[in-house]
Amino acid sequence: MKNFNNIIFDTDYTPFVVGGGFPKIEASGIQNIKSDSIIAIPNPEEKKWFMDKILSFLVPGKSNPASSPITTWTKNENSVINGTLKEKIQKILELPDSQYSDKLLDSELRGFLYDVEKEFLSATVNYKTHISPSYWEVKSSSFNISGVYGKSYYLNSFPSYIDFLWTRDILNFYGKRDMSFFIYPADDSAIQTMLKRRTTQLKAEMSELIQKGITMDSDLQVEYNDVENIRQQLATKEERYFELSSYITIYNNDYEKLIEDSKRLEQKMWGFWIWVKPATQRMDEAMTSNLPIMLDDLGIYRSAVTSSLTGSFPFVSSDLVDSTGILYGANLHTGGLVIFDRFGGSLPNHNAVVLATSGAGKSFAVKLEILRYLLEGVDIIVIDPENEYKPLVENVGGTYINIAINSKQFINPFDLPPKVEDVEYGKGDLLRSQILGLIGLISVLIGGLSPEEEALIDKALQSTYALKGITFDIDDYSGKTVPLMEDLLAVLEGMKWSDLLALKVSKYVTGTFAKLFNNPTNVDLTAGLTVFSIRDIEDSLKTPAMYNVLNYIWTKVRSNKTKRLLIIDEAWIMLQKDISANFLFGLIKRARKYKLGVTTISQDVDDFLKSDYGKPIVTNSSLQILLRQSTASIQGLEKVFWLSEAEKQKLVSSGIGEGIMMAWNQHVAVKILASQFEKDFLDGLGGKN
Repeated sequence: MKNFNNIIFDTDYTPFVVGGGFPKIEASGIQNIKSDSIIAIPNPEEKKWFMDKILSFLVPGKSNPASSPITTWTKNENSVINGTLKEKIQKILELPDSQYSDKLLDSELRGFLYDVEKEFLSATVNYKTHISPSYWEVKSSSFNISGVYGKSYYLNSFPSYIDFLWTRDILNFYGKRDMSFFIYPADDSAIQTMLKRRTTQLKAEMSELIQKGITMDSDLQVEYNDVENIRQQLATKEERYFELSSYITIYNNDYEKLIEDSKRLEQKMWGFWIWVKPATQRMDEAMTSNLPIMLDDLGIYRSAVTSSLTGSFPFVSSDLVDSTGILYGANLHTGGLVIFDRFGGSLPNHNAVVLATSGAGKSFAVKLEILRYLLEGVDIIVIDPENEYKPLVENVGGTYINIAINSKQFINPFDLPPKVEDVEYGKGDLLRSQILGLIGLISVLIGGLSPEEEALIDKALQSTYALKGITFDIDDYSGKTVPLMEDLLAVLEGMKWSDLLALKVSKYVTGTFAKLFNNPTNVDLTAGLTVFSIRDIEDSLKTPAMYNVLNYIWTKVRSNKTKRLLIIDEAWIMLQKDISANFLFGLIKRARKYKLGVTTISQDVDDFLKSDYGKPIVTNSSLQILLRQSTASIQGLEKVFWLSEAEKQKLVSSGIGEGIMMAWNQHVAVKILASQFEKDFLDGLGGKN
């Protein structure tokens, strides 16, 4: 107890205690503290006490008993901090180290220090007692901690290709187990030099075998391909180089069962072509390496690149599973199925956006979605700029509409829209909405309208419809013949100050593009799958052609509310002009009201996102699918979709048909899955898997 007091107090009270010696301190409350539990007890004869040691470290020379003996101190009221205990403690804490002195401590403060020290020592002793095992026996091939047997392994080698689900299966291994990863970033230049040297050696070995006419070992060729592939990916920054340590420890209360578990674990790992070895003669270091204390005591590591780490991380991710809908693929993190219903009531809209680089598998993914929704009875409409969907129409029995100069299928932009269900109309409302749409189309066709020209076009359109008996004063337009573009031209030619407008419009009546916008409509949307192809139109007319087609589709959609999907491939074409982009954005915003889901697809990600309407379109799409991306576009995607570093790396290095699917504020790594029949069917159409 005397030694314990020496730890607590930093002042020799002998001169001030009657009879000499140490103050009497009650032992109640410290029964659990044993003298042999206290570490580094100072010699009572040494006049350097607990507080002195701290102060001598912080302020050398200030608290050294040899330099300032405490026996010279005399009681001085001015030297003691006054106030309540809380105020005294606050003043001591705020006091600079240079101004601190033991003389500032009165009996109340010293009692407080004693209580704090007592609690600390008691807690320390109890903590060690609770966490320390009663015994620890270490053998060459296992260990025993308080009756629990364990065996530790380290991962020795990986195959060229590893299943992304291997960590999930190991973590689901029956019984108790720990698994740890230690990742050390390494210098890419050093590994590049080593890989280059290894590539040269392998190439020389293969050349020698060829010259001698010896059959080349397949393992040698595989190793060469792997090394060369990794070297190129490191050079292009698609991969990063790391050193990886990975350890597994399994436990069992029965030693015989532990041996059985170890065999099952080895077989499971070998099933993934992953070679593990027991940490023979180093079981204690391997066990501590698996504890959550961030110590790699074993220190056995191997080379790894980013994709290897991606396949090794035991990610925990919630599956994207809806109670209804269609199958999209598999969750790359958990192996669960990704099932989603775009028409489910839990989402704010039915829209989707698909962004991917060329060859990433977006066409296959969208065609697969079309097939599966057709089986659900959903009508599909596609705007196809490259004729990719024509074979699909021929095989499923849909309607293919070719919008081109030499085509015999036409859409008259002057068609009046049918009345929308559940909407009350006043006189002339339908005509007004149609004229507004036509003003936008003509603006796109002739390269923009000034306010004066817009007013002239508005007046000319009213006159054009009036010549056919269609005015703002009537309610029913049934039986009326709608005008054509040539009727508008005739009106413009007879109006004042409209000569230039008439000249610009004449190109679409008597000029090269006369057939495209100057014929009665002869197409319909009654089929389950309808594809509008605009591949054969001049590039300068693709935007107005898509505008005209979308306007026609929109009028039909509004007139009959049923589940529909509208697929707009290469949507960046519509974003090239503000008027067409605004029309597309308005359609996407209002689509849910008419049970329409709009899928916006683009491989020109930069052009799409740089548009003023690109990000709003993404925001108004509840389902977002990102497949493989180029390194140039990944930065723009990061800002729009709030991608993590791991997600960015995943998108850059993804295989065909792999990417990230986002819905319900969830980001899920997904691989598009198709049955063999679906693959054969779509591969026969030229689709990519």
